Amino acid sequence: MFWYRNLIKLSTPIKSKTPITKNLLQASLSHFSTANQPPASAQAQPSGLGPTKPHDKPRVVVLGSGWAGCRLMKGLDPKLYDIVCVSPRNHMVFTPLLASTCVGTLEFRSVAEPIARIQPSISSAPGSYFFLANSTAVDTEHHEVHCETVTDGTDTLDPWKFKISYDKLVIASGAQASTFGIHGVKEHAIFLREVHHAQEIRRKLLLNLMLSDVPGLPEEEKRRLLHCVVVGGGPTGVEFSGELSDFIRRDVHERYTHVKDYIHVTLIEANEILSSFDDRLRRYAIKHLTKSGVRLVRGIVKDVKPENLVLTDGSEVPYGLLVWSTGVGPSPFVNSLGLPKSPGGRIGVDEWLRVPTVQDVFSIGDCSGFLESTGKPVLPALAQVQYRVGPKLCIN
Repeated sequence: MFWYRNLIKLSTPIKSKTPITKNLLQASLSHFSTANQPPASAQAQPSGLGPTKPHDKPRVVVLGSGWAGCRLMKGLDPKLYDIVCVSPRNHMVFTPLLASTCVGTLEFRSVAEPIARIQPSISSAPGSYFFLANSTAVDTEHHEVHCETVTDGTDTLDPWKFKISYDKLVIASGAQASTFGIHGVKEHAIFLREVHHAQEIRRKLLLNLMLSDVPGLPEEEKRRLLHCVVVGGGPTGVEFSGELSDFIRRDVHERYTHVKDYIHVTLIEANEILSSFDDRLRRYAIKHLTKSGVRLVRGIVKDVKPENLVLTDGSEVPYGLLVWSTGVGPSPFVNSLGLPKSPGGRIGVDEWLRVPTVQDVFSIGDCSGFLESTGKPVLPALAQVQYRVGPKLCIN
């Protein structure tokens, strides 16, 4: 009966003294603190990574996992530094190819590279970590970063706040899509900056193709569902419009023959498309898009409604899919920092990418720009540009 006694022991329920889901995150972060365990009255104080000791390696904290931040982490020597990355995503997005994933030319996994592959030490070295969290504040006087964990889509865990002490801080948190305060953009438009944006665009596009083939659907509603509108004639808007037009010509005309004459793409731009590029490239893009069937409209969006958008001249443009790519601007986190700003609201840096008013703080990527005193122009928010900034800071 030995097996029967063991079976009874295994089947006996064990009562948990504390809720696991509530204390799981707190327990996982508690061992990072270098200070002694605080008294019961101070349990609510945020824990985290305390200051490094004299014999420890200097700690470099990188806020963000974009092109500039990841290129910097790749170039850092883990034998010389402890590397800590704080970002709301655990991968880097290859943004130049993001538009191709919306129509199935590439799969989503092809444009996402885990940070642990870019800098393996963050998942293996004793003093290096990656934290899935948002940075909420920077205390430059005490060399601390205030963070809050990302728990979007989960109901079991509450956001957990913690602090990270740094020896060198690199702010590379990027920028956010500009809406210019236009009503309805955040509610009804889709941006194209993350992998989940591309997934939403593909889902919406395929859903509209399916719905438009339902019998009895009014022709006007069918044309609206299959009208894809792109607002913004920058690199992202032009690239996505080209990918979408190729998808229509090569796939929709073959697989959705019943609705192939209803689907159209419209690109709306206030000025000239690709205005920051050479005139020859701009003319080539216009010629290629027009040949592909993309309708170019010059106008300014005044309001965005659930099924149509309104231009400043009063005309309405119905849409089934609306993609917003009108450039980027500083994020609320960057705006909240009491640091000098460059033109456009970015964090101001000198020619060595340092924030001049504080010690041991650097800034790279779309969130930073050269101060006017340097005489250098603000770098464009392009992946190719930011990829070259990371190695420069490593050399500095």
